[in-house]
Amino acid sequence: MIFKQNNHRKWLAIIFLVFFFLLEIMIVTNNSSTIGIDHSIQNILGTMVSPINTKIFSAITFLGSPIMDSLYLIVIMLILFFKKKRITSFWIALVLIGGNIISFLVKITVKRQRPIGKIIPASGYSFPSGHVFGTTLVILTLIILVLPYLKNQTIRSLLKIILVIWLILVAVSRVYLHGHFPSDVLGSILLASTWWEFSELLYLRYYNNLKGLKLMK
Repeated sequence: MIFKQNNHRKWLAIIFLVFFFLLEIMIVTNNSSTIGIDHSIQNILGTMVSPINTKIFSAITFLGSPIMDSLYLIVIMLILFFKKKRITSFWIALVLIGGNIISFLVKITVKRQRPIGKIIPASGYSFPSGHVFGTTLVILTLIILVLPYLKNQTIRSLLKIILVIWLILVAVSRVYLHGHFPSDVLGSILLASTWWEFSELLYLRYYNNLKGLKLMK
């Protein structure tokens, strides 16, 4: 099995989901506190705007784009497949496809407009951020499914820190470039974490069915 039974997993999924829905409600109702926090953070990042910072964050936002995140997951999926970890590869594919569908459905349901004054072009709706959503899934995949294969504990810990820093950088880049509000990137992390936990629960629920399909390697 990829995952072991864990009673905390269900509660984590519920907690992430509840916080996501609360944030979504605050955004849909134009909650003044949410708007105030968004604008405060945007103003702080606005003081950092410079040609060099724009180039750096533009590069980060490209590397953390939905297309690149999908590519990273496909590469991980193929490597695991050829390493005879077929069920893990298959599961990642479902997480990727299902996650993209869920993120899209939330976008067209909430229909939040993007911030004004975009530094680089950005189309579509603002909530949630596809960049941060996809990056969160990539990082969770690496930390939970890939890094455990490394025997050196120090290297594993260092890579985990680097991956978390990368997520923060992608999130900051989206706000810096005025592609998203801070609440958008927070919502993306919550939504991706919710989907990840529920995906684990679905895997455990249908483990025997997958085994019957002889995908279990």
